[in-house]
Amino acid sequence: MKILKKFPTIFAIFLLLFSTACVETIVVGSVATGMIATREKNLSHTHSDIVISTKIAMHFLASGLKNPGNSVDVTVTEGRVLLTGIVRNEEKAKSATELAWKVEGVKEVIDEIQLQDGFNFKNISTAARDYVISAEIESKLLLIRGVSSANYQVTTVSKTVYLLGIADSNTEMQKVLDLAAKVRGVEKVVNHVILASDSRRNG
Repeated sequence: MKILKKFPTIFAIFLLLFSTACVETIVVGSVATGMIATREKNLSHTHSDIVISTKIAMHFLASGLKNPGNSVDVTVTEGRVLLTGIVRNEEKAKSATELAWKVEGVKEVIDEIQLQDGFNFKNISTAARDYVISAEIESKLLLIRGVSSANYQVTTVSKTVYLLGIADSNTEMQKVLDLAAKVRGVEKVVNHVILASDSRRNG
Protein backbone atom coordinates (compact mmCIF):
# COMPACT_ATOMS: atom_id res chain seq x y z
CA MET A 1 0.00 0.00 0.00
CA LYS A 2 2.85 2.38 0.81
CA ILE A 3 4.27 1.86 -2.69
CA LEU A 4 0.91 2.71 -4.24
CA LYS A 5 0.65 5.88 -2.21
CA LYS A 6 4.07 6.97 -3.43
CA PHE A 7 3.31 6.20 -7.07
CA PRO A 8 1.88 9.65 -8.02
CA THR A 9 5.04 11.34 -6.79
CA ILE A 10 7.32 8.84 -8.50
CA PHE A 11 5.32 9.17 -11.71
CA ALA A 12 5.49 12.97 -11.58
CA ILE A 13 9.28 12.93 -11.26
CA PHE A 14 9.60 10.37 -14.05
CA LEU A 15 7.33 12.46 -16.25
CA LEU A 16 9.30 15.59 -15.57
CA LEU A 17 12.61 13.99 -16.42
CA PHE A 18 11.55 12.25 -19.60
CA SER A 19 8.77 14.45 -21.01
CA THR A 20 10.49 17.83 -20.94
CA ALA A 21 13.66 18.80 -22.68
CA CYS A 22 15.30 21.32 -20.46
CA VAL A 23 13.64 21.62 -17.09
CA GLU A 24 15.85 22.76 -14.25
CA THR A 25 17.35 19.82 -12.36
CA ILE A 26 15.20 18.60 -9.46
CA VAL A 27 18.00 17.32 -7.27
CA VAL A 28 20.46 20.06 -6.40
CA GLY A 29 23.68 18.39 -5.38
CA SER A 30 27.47 18.64 -5.34
CA VAL A 31 28.37 21.10 -8.10
CA ALA A 32 24.97 22.79 -8.17
CA THR A 33 25.04 23.36 -4.41
CA GLY A 34 27.98 25.68 -4.82
CA MET A 35 26.00 27.75 -7.31
CA ILE A 36 22.99 28.50 -5.16
CA ALA A 37 24.54 31.64 -3.69
CA THR A 38 25.02 33.16 -7.14
CA ARG A 39 21.74 32.09 -8.69
CA GLU A 40 19.07 34.69 -9.35
CA LYS A 41 16.36 32.06 -8.79
CA ASN A 42 15.71 30.98 -5.22
CA LEU A 43 14.56 27.52 -4.14
CA SER A 44 10.95 28.68 -3.94
CA HIS A 45 11.04 29.72 -7.59
CA THR A 46 12.70 26.45 -8.52
CA HIS A 47 10.03 24.38 -6.78
CA SER A 48 7.26 26.40 -8.43
CA ASP A 49 8.85 25.96 -11.87
CA ILE A 50 9.12 22.20 -11.36
CA VAL A 51 5.43 22.01 -10.46
CA ILE A 52 4.47 24.11 -13.49
CA SER A 53 6.65 22.00 -15.82
CA THR A 54 5.18 18.75 -14.51
CA LYS A 55 1.58 19.90 -14.86
CA ILE A 56 2.10 21.18 -18.39
CA ALA A 57 3.87 17.96 -19.39
CA MET A 58 0.95 15.91 -18.04
CA HIS A 59 -1.51 18.02 -20.04
CA PHE A 60 0.60 17.51 -23.16
CA LEU A 61 0.69 13.74 -22.69
CA ALA A 62 -3.07 13.61 -22.28
CA SER A 63 -3.58 15.79 -25.36
CA GLY A 64 -1.27 13.91 -27.73
CA LEU A 65 1.46 16.55 -27.71
CA LYS A 66 4.17 14.14 -26.56
CA ASN A 67 4.67 11.53 -29.28
CA PRO A 68 6.98 11.09 -32.28
CA GLY A 69 4.76 13.23 -34.54
CA ASN A 70 3.97 15.97 -32.05
CA SER A 71 6.65 16.56 -29.45
CA VAL A 72 6.42 19.81 -27.50
CA ASP A 73 9.01 20.44 -24.79
CA VAL A 74 8.71 22.74 -21.79
CA THR A 75 11.31 24.97 -20.17
CA VAL A 76 10.35 27.18 -17.22
CA THR A 77 12.11 30.01 -15.40
CA GLU A 78 10.22 31.96 -12.72
CA GLY A 79 6.87 31.22 -14.34
CA ARG A 80 8.04 32.12 -17.84
CA VAL A 81 7.26 29.11 -20.02
CA LEU A 82 9.19 28.42 -23.22
CA LEU A 83 7.57 25.90 -25.58
CA THR A 84 9.84 24.29 -28.18
CA GLY A 85 9.77 21.16 -30.31
CA ILE A 86 7.81 20.14 -33.37
CA VAL A 87 4.13 19.61 -34.26
CA ARG A 88 2.30 18.65 -37.43
CA ASN A 89 0.08 21.72 -37.71
CA GLU A 90 -0.68 25.15 -36.26
CA GLU A 91 -3.71 23.86 -34.35
CA LYS A 92 -1.45 21.62 -32.27
CA ALA A 93 0.85 24.55 -31.52
CA LYS A 94 -2.12 26.69 -30.51
CA SER A 95 -3.42 23.90 -28.28
CA ALA A 96 -0.03 23.64 -26.54
CA THR A 97 -0.02 27.37 -25.79
CA GLU A 98 -3.59 27.29 -24.45
CA LEU A 99 -2.85 24.32 -22.20
CA ALA A 100 0.26 26.02 -20.80
CA TRP A 101 -1.71 29.13 -19.89
CA LYS A 102 -4.19 27.05 -17.89
CA VAL A 103 -1.57 26.05 -15.33
CA GLU A 104 -1.49 28.12 -12.17
CA GLY A 105 1.63 30.21 -11.73
CA VAL A 106 2.35 30.75 -15.42
CA LYS A 107 3.26 34.40 -16.09
CA GLU A 108 4.26 34.20 -19.74
CA VAL A 109 4.12 31.62 -22.53
CA ILE A 110 6.68 31.88 -25.32
CA ASP A 111 5.74 29.88 -28.40
CA GLU A 112 8.80 28.70 -30.33
CA ILE A 113 7.22 25.49 -31.61
CA GLN A 114 8.27 24.49 -35.12
CA LEU A 115 5.91 23.00 -37.72
CA GLN A 116 6.87 19.76 -39.46
CA ASP A 117 4.90 17.39 -41.68
CA GLY A 118 5.49 14.31 -39.57
CA PHE A 119 7.96 11.93 -38.03
CA ASN A 120 10.75 10.34 -40.07
CA PHE A 121 13.96 8.59 -39.13
CA LYS A 122 15.93 11.72 -39.90
CA ASN A 123 14.32 13.24 -36.80
CA ILE A 124 16.30 10.82 -34.62
CA SER A 125 19.70 11.96 -35.89
CA THR A 126 18.55 15.59 -35.75
CA ALA A 127 17.49 15.22 -32.11
CA ALA A 128 20.82 13.59 -31.23
CA ARG A 129 22.75 16.43 -32.87
CA ASP A 130 20.61 19.02 -31.08
CA TYR A 131 21.29 17.32 -27.76
CA VAL A 132 25.04 17.50 -28.37
CA ILE A 133 24.80 21.20 -29.19
CA SER A 134 22.88 21.96 -25.98
CA ALA A 135 25.28 19.88 -23.90
CA GLU A 136 28.30 21.67 -25.35
CA ILE A 137 26.84 25.11 -24.67
CA GLU A 138 25.92 24.15 -21.11
CA SER A 139 29.40 22.77 -20.41
CA LYS A 140 31.07 25.89 -21.80
CA LEU A 141 28.82 28.12 -19.70
CA LEU A 142 30.31 26.47 -16.62
CA LEU A 143 33.75 27.71 -17.62
CA ILE A 144 33.08 31.23 -18.83
CA ARG A 145 34.14 33.92 -16.36
CA GLY A 146 31.52 36.40 -15.20
CA VAL A 147 28.56 34.17 -16.04
CA SER A 148 26.34 32.36 -13.53
CA SER A 149 25.62 29.29 -15.64
CA ALA A 150 22.86 28.07 -13.31
CA ASN A 151 20.76 31.06 -14.38
CA TYR A 152 20.50 29.83 -17.99
CA GLN A 153 18.61 27.04 -19.69
CA VAL A 154 19.45 25.85 -23.18
CA THR A 155 17.21 24.06 -25.67
CA THR A 156 18.13 23.21 -29.25
CA VAL A 157 15.68 22.27 -32.01
CA SER A 158 16.87 21.68 -35.59
CA LYS A 159 20.13 23.60 -35.00
CA THR A 160 18.29 26.59 -33.50
CA VAL A 161 19.34 27.35 -29.93
CA TYR A 162 16.79 28.83 -27.53
CA LEU A 163 18.05 30.53 -24.38
CA LEU A 164 15.88 31.19 -21.34
CA GLY A 165 17.02 32.61 -18.05
CA ILE A 166 18.23 35.62 -16.10
CA ALA A 167 21.33 37.74 -16.71
CA ASP A 168 22.95 40.05 -14.19
CA SER A 169 23.82 42.53 -16.93
CA ASN A 170 23.72 43.14 -20.66
CA THR A 171 27.42 42.33 -20.77
CA GLU A 172 26.84 38.91 -19.25
CA MET A 173 23.92 38.26 -21.60
CA GLN A 174 26.03 39.11 -24.63
CA LYS A 175 28.76 36.74 -23.47
CA VAL A 176 26.23 33.91 -23.37
CA LEU A 177 24.80 34.79 -26.79
CA ASP A 178 28.26 34.96 -28.35
CA LEU A 179 29.25 31.64 -26.80
CA ALA A 180 26.13 29.88 -28.10
CA ALA A 181 26.50 31.30 -31.61
CA LYS A 182 30.07 30.02 -31.92
CA VAL A 183 29.29 26.38 -31.09
CA ARG A 184 29.67 24.11 -34.09
CA GLY A 185 26.38 23.23 -35.78
CA VAL A 186 24.41 26.20 -34.47
CA GLU A 187 22.56 28.05 -37.22
CA LYS A 188 20.53 30.47 -35.13
CA VAL A 189 20.30 31.69 -31.52
CA VAL A 190 16.95 32.90 -30.14
CA ASN A 191 17.27 34.90 -26.95
CA HIS A 192 14.58 34.89 -24.25
CA VAL A 193 16.92 35.81 -21.42
CA ILE A 194 15.87 38.80 -19.30
CA LEU A 195 17.87 41.01 -16.95
CA ALA A 196 17.75 40.53 -13.19
CA SER A 197 16.20 44.00 -12.94
CA ASP A 198 13.40 43.21 -15.42
CA SER A 199 9.94 44.11 -14.08
CA ARG A 200 8.49 40.83 -15.41
CA ARG A 201 10.21 39.00 -12.55
CA ASN A 202 7.82 40.64 -10.11
CA GLY A 203 4.73 40.21 -12.26
